[in-house]
Amino acid sequence: MTSLRLSLLISSRNASLSPKLFVALLVVLACLTTLTASPKKGQESASSGGWPEITAEERSLSSLPQDPGAAAVLLRNDRTGKIRKIADDTVNFLQYHWRLKVLKPAGKEFADVHLPAGKYSRVSNIQARTVKADGSVVAVAPDQIFQKVVRQVGDFKFIEWVFSFPAVEPGVILEYQYERRVDNLLSITPWYFEGGVFTVRSRVEQSVPKGMGYSILCDYCQGVKPEISPFREGKTEGQTYAVELKNLPGYREEIFMPPPREVSPRLEMVLQIWKGHILGGLGRQDSIFTDWAAIAKYVNANYQAGVKGGLEELKTLATTWTEGAADPTAKIQAVFRHVQRDFRYLPYDDVYGLVRPLQEILKSGYADNEEKAVLLQAALKVTGIDSDIALVSGKDAGTLNPKFASLTQFTHDVVVIPQSAGPLMVLDPTVAYAPFGFMPWQDSGAGALFLKGGLGEVGTLPVKNELSTTKYQIAVSPRADAKADLEIEARYTGEDAIDNRENLAPYSESARAETLKGWLERALPGAVLVSQSFENLENVQEPLVLKVKAEAPGLVTLAEGAATVRGCVLFCYDANPFAATQREHPIFVDRGWNKEQIVDIHPPAGMTPGEPPLGLSARSAIGNFTMRYSAGDANSVKCTGHMVASRGRWAASEMDGVRAMYEKVVQADRTAVAFQAGTPSGS
Repeated sequence: MTSLRLSLLISSRNASLSPKLFVALLVVLACLTTLTASPKKGQESASSGGWPEITAEERSLSSLPQDPGAAAVLLRNDRTGKIRKIADDTVNFLQYHWRLKVLKPAGKEFADVHLPAGKYSRVSNIQARTVKADGSVVAVAPDQIFQKVVRQVGDFKFIEWVFSFPAVEPGVILEYQYERRVDNLLSITPWYFEGGVFTVRSRVEQSVPKGMGYSILCDYCQGVKPEISPFREGKTEGQTYAVELKNLPGYREEIFMPPPREVSPRLEMVLQIWKGHILGGLGRQDSIFTDWAAIAKYVNANYQAGVKGGLEELKTLATTWTEGAADPTAKIQAVFRHVQRDFRYLPYDDVYGLVRPLQEILKSGYADNEEKAVLLQAALKVTGIDSDIALVSGKDAGTLNPKFASLTQFTHDVVVIPQSAGPLMVLDPTVAYAPFGFMPWQDSGAGALFLKGGLGEVGTLPVKNELSTTKYQIAVSPRADAKADLEIEARYTGEDAIDNRENLAPYSESARAETLKGWLERALPGAVLVSQSFENLENVQEPLVLKVKAEAPGLVTLAEGAATVRGCVLFCYDANPFAATQREHPIFVDRGWNKEQIVDIHPPAGMTPGEPPLGLSARSAIGNFTMRYSAGDANSVKCTGHMVASRGRWAASEMDGVRAMYEKVVQADRTAVAFQAGTPSGS
């Protein structure tokens, strides 16, 4: 008889959040064999092209009492998984079904769909359709579903599948379904129940054959326990467990949102028992990821195996890199810089404990979020410097849960070096343009698993609040055609400099110009880039300076004998970025900022400034904002705007104050300086 152990734990990792329910299950289930999907009564399988029935309630739904302003509502968000044995491979086949109803014209934003291929998974059998209010169906034609290269690093391509729903208007239902084959069974792909809008129903099912046992975490699952039912198809036996949640508020994409892992219900599964299976690196049969030590041993063994064959070649490289370095710190800095910059980064955010062989990494010239750290540690070792690798749960992904041992919580690796005095030296080679010694915000205070040669220890990286600033100096010269000539100097430090260097430094001059054109278009629709230059683009120890000349519409309004010129030029708020609806999630500012915009507005020809506008200021829990006007040189008017947001976390109840502050920001950004015909006094 199959045994079942069930325990409930209440978490209080964050006192400002509602308690969360942890369901830890250990289920030992039946031997693997090939499985065939068996549709439930009234529902065809996705692979056959059938669609779950659209209910009368779904057809008649025209508004959402829980969110009256909603532009759309997610009716169903489902995934069904079955682990199967195909020839000599054991894989997990996942079937997805997504159904959304458009309620208002703004719901057209859901017309475009992007499905990433994934690192160890493949997407297939995509089907999509629009169901009109009268019941007629407009299918997405197969030749309108495209494979798109979204990014290429060397010969490596990041692929996603893209398509657009036809005939999108209020009242229609949009739905798609597809299959994904996942080769990694050590952790089942985490399932997030919430969609981007209010979610009526979300369900996940996973069938597991006898002989495999998974620990299960259902986080923020509102006390719901998994449904466990027998699974049998032909000679194959096992169990299926499922969780269904209803009426979720939706995870809105807006600033100051916490990572989904901090607030959104999700299901995670980690393999603990696989009868008759030996996992390489662990050196034992049956027992897999039973604790953190097992994960550390597995990952460390794979990392060390990956570098064995290429150490001599790496030693030759490292000798060249460190030539002239007089002390260990100088050697560390030199090796770190070359691993950062000489190997293009494959920006994955999942950790699997697997890397390519070192020779392949060196030959390809690129490395992913794990390979970067493995390469750095190996290069330091051949230089005579010992270090350790830590798997990091980046602050952009969420807080590490130390009670649930899983690789799925980690986003990347770093290298740590003990120091005789002070905290650990943390080297994050995935951030290509960070100065040596700089702590990226994702790492500061982040939870980590220190491998320690395979022994494993869960801990926290040091906290280091680095200063990041953006300062714009802008000269505005209004023209007779109601456009304005702009001279912009942008000075960036810290994270702001890192981000901009990553978008500019690796690329050609023409590609940089295209990037700046897009930057201008987002800030000032219709603006034309005239020229650009850079200072310290490659010198990461100094502020990055960008100088741009441009012409832009929309800043100047002309009338007979008068003109007005907007005081805010770049990235101004025309509307409050926060919806007026009740905030459901807490406020996170994990990366603070300090932005200043000084605009010097020259008078139009033959005009003088009137009284400068009154300044505005506002405060809230996250920080403060000010805008001031003063007399500039040569009869100009100077507008100075400054916004500071502090790193921190606040309850959702603070959102009213944040929203009120941004109302003041919108008001200030819309303010214009008035000029009138006349000769300046004293001329």
